[in-house]
Amino acid sequence: MEVHFGFDNLRFKHPVITMGIFDGVHLGHRMLISMVVNEAHKRNADSVVVTFDPHPRIVLDKNSDSLRFLTDITERIMLLRQTGIGHLVVIPFTKELSNLTACEFIETILCGRLGVNHLVAGFDHHFGRKQEGTGDTINECSKKFGFTVTRTEALSESGIIVSSSAIRDLLLSGKTEEASRLLGYPYFLTGSIVSGMKIGRSIGFPTANIEPHFRHKIIPADGVYAVEIEFEGNKEKHIAMLNIGTRPTVSLSSEIKTIEAHVIDFSGDLYNKNAIVRFRYRLRDERRFETKEQLAEQLKEDREHTTRLLR
Repeated sequence: MEVHFGFDNLRFKHPVITMGIFDGVHLGHRMLISMVVNEAHKRNADSVVVTFDPHPRIVLDKNSDSLRFLTDITERIMLLRQTGIGHLVVIPFTKELSNLTACEFIETILCGRLGVNHLVAGFDHHFGRKQEGTGDTINECSKKFGFTVTRTEALSESGIIVSSSAIRDLLLSGKTEEASRLLGYPYFLTGSIVSGMKIGRSIGFPTANIEPHFRHKIIPADGVYAVEIEFEGNKEKHIAMLNIGTRPTVSLSSEIKTIEAHVIDFSGDLYNKNAIVRFRYRLRDERRFETKEQLAEQLKEDREHTTRLLR
């Protein structure tokens, strides 16, 4: 997959295009992109995904600090490389771009800059100023500017329409396994290992504190999870139990939330390393114990449970 940031030096052959944010690059997105790849193959054309960075809501929402998403642009690029698409165009999203009407966007960007020959549109795709553009808008503009269109149907999994918003809701409820089924892969976060208070070490469970790289990253609901971790420069997967929450047994503050992983099959210095954490199973809710000894006993059970699940 060739990645193009902006419009410089774009020379596509009769491009078959789809466009969107593709937050999470979930099963519904993959179905859509597969249609693009197959259609391009039939036409002996280039297959192209168009996306935007930063996320439009980060630019346009006044309360953007509270926004949470499944992936940042680096993670989206990594996931899109797995789909077989030929080209990815990343368009810088600005307030000026947001003021284009749907038809102006099609004329200026899709036709003028990208030379669209065929457009594959999602079932609920909205675009242009105030999200006014719909499937009907696309059909009208396609006749005016001379390209063809295919619309996709919604994809359902276990009775749920696969969408980024549905997956976000599942994660915020701690339902990581259900979210991963809709994604088509285990939900993950990327971050750096930072120094903590070393409380876990004092009870025999040293932990790695993880600080997400993307400040808008969705963090699953508080609780204890069985996860897999890969560290920068090493593709080996390590199993770990991970706690998200305020550590009520050992912390003096209920305001500070941490992400801490006890890596079961690894020993050594992890500080300042980058890591990918993949959520596999939710073990239990976070809870307060009367003593550190009771906490340590529970952590032993969690470690055994994690080992059974992931080994």
